Amino acid sequence: MPSIDEVKKAKLIQPADPTTRRIYWLNHFRTKREDGEAVELRPTPEQLAVAVAKCSRSSTPFDQNVDDVSLEKAAEFHEKWVVGYGHSSVAEHAVASVAFQNIPQTIIKILEDNRLASFTEVSSRYQVFTRQRVGIPKSLAQSQFADRVNQLFDHLYNLYDECYALLDPIFRERQAQGDMPDAAYKATIKAMTCDRVRYLLPAAALAALGMTANARVWEKAIIKLLSSADPLAQQIGDEIKSVLRGFASLDRDQALKHFPLPTLLKYADPSQYMAGLPSKMTELASEILAERQTETKEYAVGATAENPVVCTYDDNLTEMRISSALLSRYAKIPMEQALNIVSRDKPLQEKIIKAALEERGPHDIPPREFEHAWFQHEIVMDYGAWRDIQRHRICTQTNQPLGTDLGFDIPDEIGEIGKAKEFAEVMDEARQLNRDILAAGMVAEAQYVVPMAYRRRLLVSWNLRELFHFIELRSGKKGHPSYRRIAQEIWRLLDESHHMIASFIRVDLSQENISTLGAKPKGF
Repeated sequence: MPSIDEVKKAKLIQPADPTTRRIYWLNHFRTKREDGEAVELRPTPEQLAVAVAKCSRSSTPFDQNVDDVSLEKAAEFHEKWVVGYGHSSVAEHAVASVAFQNIPQTIIKILEDNRLASFTEVSSRYQVFTRQRVGIPKSLAQSQFADRVNQLFDHLYNLYDECYALLDPIFRERQAQGDMPDAAYKATIKAMTCDRVRYLLPAAALAALGMTANARVWEKAIIKLLSSADPLAQQIGDEIKSVLRGFASLDRDQALKHFPLPTLLKYADPSQYMAGLPSKMTELASEILAERQTETKEYAVGATAENPVVCTYDDNLTEMRISSALLSRYAKIPMEQALNIVSRDKPLQEKIIKAALEERGPHDIPPREFEHAWFQHEIVMDYGAWRDIQRHRICTQTNQPLGTDLGFDIPDEIGEIGKAKEFAEVMDEARQLNRDILAAGMVAEAQYVVPMAYRRRLLVSWNLRELFHFIELRSGKKGHPSYRRIAQEIWRLLDESHHMIASFIRVDLSQENISTLGAKPKGF
């Protein structure tokens, strides 16, 4: 008996005129065959990827491709062209969304380090965290530090609850309800309170994450997790692989029928290179510092808690790069000619840039030519605020390991409610435990006990267009005070060296904070 895929099917009805414009959704559509049969098609991600990829060499309509590509044909196509010949761009059409429930911040941050994906995670501003929502690797839970880890989490969450109860009435007194509905007012006070107590949450705090990515990104994400020194990351990498590709015990037919990416994740395995690189580079760095200890002392300043942003690279040709790129585009002349025209004419550079920016609306982004100028900043900030900064993906970030060496931040309001001493004590407890776990050689596990109040150092390279976006978004009154300060400092440094351009960035330099709910402030 022939299989379903082998049964001859009538073709789908297509417009008589093949040049007719058609725009339609491929994930799920209803149509008819030429014999009158009604058809409802829901292609799998791998079938859809093939249906789209075929357009490069075939004039067959997309919907017909969907109908023609069976599960088996899709697998054969990907085995040959994507897995075999390495045409990975085809895998970008196979998209899957994955839900992550109850995974720690450490793993969420590894996942969000994959630039070309979409994420939504639990907010520490809108949800109250509880002691039960904590997760650590088995290696730490079964170690000699288990009792101390549990005791630290008890102390952190007990203080979290105490501070929440004490801060709530303070913010109710400071924030008048006015004509705000009761539900909105309650949510506003909750957000303000959560913003202050989140400093006490450990990196082990469990949350939820929704992630949507194509097969190419999922492969890289899984390889990154499987190659991590963190045993929990490795475990979750295996779990993602089984969710998207199927369990190893399943036969091929079962995997094709019930899983979204059974073929495209064939080589999502640990990378020896990625697994070995951190220890190799750490050893080399230690050797270099030991050999040149005297030299490094001269440059041991950098960004600090008091001076959290240092510009390590300022493109002094910014105005020339942008203006010449704009002139080249709109005058339709070679770049070299445009550079010759603007290079020695500062007023002309400013005239061109102003023309490109002066009519920009509140939701308009600068032209793409602003990506030709690059800047680099070293930043020291608390881990809680970094979690928001990390999600800016149109930049390159180098993050130092999460630890306790750079000290911690404490919100002013914690002192106002008389909890500063207890806050410092529990931070010291976390610092000592972190160092003891590190001394035992458990480098990956040590980060789980670090509260969000502790600072980390990062290096960010970004173009000017992204700086417009970052500063305008993160300096706004609705932002968390911690990252608002970072955005404001970056703008000030830019204003010192490129005042004219900085004047077009809608920065908010005030210290006023408002709820993230309700109407948007004018001009933002």
